[in-house]
Amino acid sequence: MFRDRIQDKYEELSPRFRTLADFILENTLDVGFLTATELARRVNVDPATVVRFSQEVGYSGYRELSREIKHYINKELALRYQKGSPEAGGTEEHLATLADELSDRILSFKADTKRITEVATQLREAPRVFVIGKGESYSLASLWATYLNIIGIEAYPVEADLAKAALMLQDAEPGDVAFALSLGLSPDAEVGYVIATAHERGLKTITITTSPTLLPARQADINLTVPAKTRSGYPSFDTLVALLSLLWQAVIAMDEKRSQAKVKEVTATLNAMIEQQDKIPPYDVAALLRLWNQD
Repeated sequence: MFRDRIQDKYEELSPRFRTLADFILENTLDVGFLTATELARRVNVDPATVVRFSQEVGYSGYRELSREIKHYINKELALRYQKGSPEAGGTEEHLATLADELSDRILSFKADTKRITEVATQLREAPRVFVIGKGESYSLASLWATYLNIIGIEAYPVEADLAKAALMLQDAEPGDVAFALSLGLSPDAEVGYVIATAHERGLKTITITTSPTLLPARQADINLTVPAKTRSGYPSFDTLVALLSLLWQAVIAMDEKRSQAKVKEVTATLNAMIEQQDKIPPYDVAALLRLWNQD
């Protein structure tokens, strides 16, 4: 299959060929409808390079590669509109059913696009965003705060420990956003107390929860409830993560130039630190051993 061929050859490809490989793997649906000339224009190479690339990864030319990509697209589209996997059995059949259930849960977001847009707008306009979580939700809060900072939104993860939250609220100002996550694996009462206090202090309060009856949801200005029930009976976290991703992309779309500029700044800083590896020698092992009085 074309993906396997490209990945197997990737390390041996020239920079131009790698650019083509990346584009094909990341934009397969588009590539299936492009001629060699159109693909070359999209990647800023000449059409002959597209043909040579196709031959490099094992095809007679771009026509053969394109035919295989089209076949892959047709098969994938058929699977997307087919419920379950009748020809499969065992674990594969069960996995196909689970994928259908996940798709149905995510489709529920379409019914709430107006409120999701409202949340994205508040995040983009907020001076600061405090992302609050407790236990397992705190790890997700930390990750999402990092992603917000990448696109230029000043965000801080806050653990819903009352003492730590008090420090956050002491520094917060009206107009800031207190944004809490609750997976519903515990009552998350502390998260609810933090959100209630933040609301009283004039902060905008937003929660994403797996149940509208959880305390954080009942205390927030806006609550987005994500479906978490599954046939197995175990509450799922997949829709919460999907909604965070959707919100993040919506915030980017509201001011794409600002987001891109911030990403470039972060990338430049990262590159500068990587370059320091060539300028600054690693730690002195001998000095470290002397510090610990070892010979």
